[in-house]
Amino acid sequence: MNFSSWYNGIGKIYIEGLNIIKKKIVLSLIGILFFCIGSYAFVKFNYIEGTNQVLSGPEKEGREKFEYLSSLQDINKEIIQMTSQKIESDQLKELIRGSSSGSFTPAYLNTLGFDLAPYYRTLTVENIEYVEEYVKKLEIDKNTEGYYLSFLEEWKMGDYGRLVEVHKKIFHEYADFSNKMEFKEIDDYRLATPEEERDFLDHYSLNVTVK
Repeated sequence: MNFSSWYNGIGKIYIEGLNIIKKKIVLSLIGILFFCIGSYAFVKFNYIEGTNQVLSGPEKEGREKFEYLSSLQDINKEIIQMTSQKIESDQLKELIRGSSSGSFTPAYLNTLGFDLAPYYRTLTVENIEYVEEYVKKLEIDKNTEGYYLSFLEEWKMGDYGRLVEVHKKIFHEYADFSNKMEFKEIDDYRLATPEEERDFLDHYSLNVTVK
């Protein structure tokens, strides 16, 4: 073998080696690109737009307040508390205050199974949507699910025509009336005026715009 043939052979091997390295680099870059696209898609659809959202700030705080909702009883409790701002009853005032006077009806006693009023979630569109989300996750029959979603949708649109009826019905189903049957006999519920609702929210430091 002369020097020229040897040199040409070495050149071909070198070029082939470079081509192999280039292919590996290209394949590696393609792999990295697909990994990045897949990771973005997973995060986008599972943790940004999906039900496992990773949130921050007010939205995260809002969602976390509803994470305890794991049963229809939890949903009922939340609905009663959220709608209390729009409920008025002289009989309830009498039972809690001993008088029907006052510019708003106070929140239910926590001994009936409720949170202290300053910890209530308010009836905002955002909070209603959180409750809707958890209703859809429950394993309940379609008629029950449809009933809950129908009035929640009405409230989102500002239609409170059925609110008193729903509040009373769910209150009777949820509350612990042990030795407190007088609360179950309340029959003068009505929708609060904007002024009464505002006084309720101000009294319990539940800051929200009344609509």
